[in-house]
Amino acid sequence: MLVAVLVRADSIAYGTGISIRLMSNWHIFPLTIADQQQHIEQCEHFLNTVQPGDQPILYWYLAEPAGLVLGFSQKQTTLNAAYPSIPVYQRRAGGTAVLVGPALLSLDVVLPAGHPLIEHDIVESYRWFGETWMTTLNHLGAQTRVVSPDEAHTARARLKDPATRDYEQLMNRACYGTLSPYEVVVGQRKIVGLCMIRRQAVTLLQAGVLLQWKCDQLAEILGQTPEEQALLREGLPERAVGLDKLLGRQVAAQEIIDTFEGVINNDSVSSCFQSSHADRKNIFSVPPSSVERIHERAEDSQEILY
Repeated sequence: MLVAVLVRADSIAYGTGISIRLMSNWHIFPLTIADQQQHIEQCEHFLNTVQPGDQPILYWYLAEPAGLVLGFSQKQTTLNAAYPSIPVYQRRAGGTAVLVGPALLSLDVVLPAGHPLIEHDIVESYRWFGETWMTTLNHLGAQTRVVSPDEAHTARARLKDPATRDYEQLMNRACYGTLSPYEVVVGQRKIVGLCMIRRQAVTLLQAGVLLQWKCDQLAEILGQTPEEQALLREGLPERAVGLDKLLGRQVAAQEIIDTFEGVINNDSVSSCFQSSHADRKNIFSVPPSSVERIHERAEDSQEILY
């Protein structure tokens, strides 16, 4: 397990050979390739040790070997029991199943309580993150946009509509089969999924960018009958897309990392986030009296509170 030791330096090294850099007030772990359980334990370490006043953290990772990560409340009974053995993990955040491995680049962003990028409005806390990913992918040549809260709410409503409920519930077994606020899409197809864990001392935002979209494999894992598998094979390609397909080339994880870090390190971008913080709160935050609407918007996001 990696252990983060937060110190103020340009670069520090650990006995494990892992180093961490400080860039523009961010502690940045280099890309870590390890078993998904190690990444889950590292996430827990951040949640248990980061305190208000600490520096925010970027933790980049890929899983090896490949596996399946279920959302906090998702049950393994939703999986195809006949599918050949694959490592299955459970994450602390909400949402549904994600295939991890070389086709998914993940990022954990750890923000100590009081950090200016944490909004009181749960949904708006995703906004800067989604917009940063949108800018990153646009720099790489993919024309993307973020999902508005209203658009996500409309998509979520199809889960309750008797005419679409069964189909949408099937697609919703996959995290990339549905939309949440400020996730990044091309047209209607998701390329960056987001989720969040909030505790009193820390907020942890997680993102997964699809380097490739292996929807056929996911359809076999999530479909419990041949009919469900056929529907998933047909429907999932319309719900998400890999960066390789968008750009017509394989994109190295490090290229994405360097581009993202360049975006957040850009002084004009940082100034934009900071100067608009109060304005965004005035425009988008929900009045305290609108409790029902707050709950609806939180339901549309992949988020869990402790």
